[in-house]
Amino acid sequence: ARTHQKIVEIPVEKPVLYEKCEACDRTDYQNAKAKYETQKERLAGQYKAKTVMFQTTLFLLAWYSMTTTLFQALKSDVLLSDCKSIFHDASSFLQTCIGWTIDAGQSVAQISTKIPNAFIAGIIYWLLLILFVGIYVAGTGILAILREIKIIELYKKNCWDVITLLMILTSAVVIIYFGESIKKVMPINLLFLLLFIQGIYLGIRCYLNTLYWTNR
Repeated sequence: ARTHQKIVEIPVEKPVLYEKCEACDRTDYQNAKAKYETQKERLAGQYKAKTVMFQTTLFLLAWYSMTTTLFQALKSDVLLSDCKSIFHDASSFLQTCIGWTIDAGQSVAQISTKIPNAFIAGIIYWLLLILFVGIYVAGTGILAILREIKIIELYKKNCWDVITLLMILTSAVVIIYFGESIKKVMPINLLFLLLFIQGIYLGIRCYLNTLYWTNR
C-alpha cells in the first residue's frame, strides 16, 4: 500500500468578499460604495462651505478693525506728524542717493573728455552717464524687489495666521491711542516703532518655526 499510494490534488475554490459566484453582480458592495461616495461628497461640501464662511468672517473682521483703526489714526496729530516726518526723511534720502549716483556717473563719463572730437565726446559723455545711472538704478531696484519678495515669502511661511493679524491690530491700536504717552517716554517716530515691532515679531516667529522643525 505504501509503495503504490498516490497523492491526489483536489482543487478548492476560495471564497471572495462580496462575491458568491462568478455570476454575482456584487450589489451590496456597489450600494455601500455609492452611499460612501455620496456621504463623502456631502461632508466635503459642508467643510468647504464652513471654510468659506470662516474666511469671509475673518476678512470682514479684519476690514472693520483696520478701517476703524485707520480712521482713528487720521485723527491723531502725533501719528500724522510722524508719518509726514518719516516720508520726508525717506524722500530726502532718496534725493541724496540720486545726487550721489549722478555725481558718480558724471565722474565716469569724464572719460569722454579724452576724445578730441567735441561732438563725439559729448555723445559718449551722455551715453556713459545714462548707462551708468540706468544700471545703478535698475540694479538697486531689482535688489530691493528681491528683498521685498523674500520678506513676503517669510511672512507667508511663518506668520500668515490669525495670531499675526491680532498682533498687528493690537500694536497699531496701542501706538495710535497711546502715541502721545509713548512720545513723552521715548522720542521715537511712531511709524518707525510700528515697523520695528513687526520686524522683531517676524524674527521671533521665524526662529520659533526653525527651532520647531529642527527638534522634530
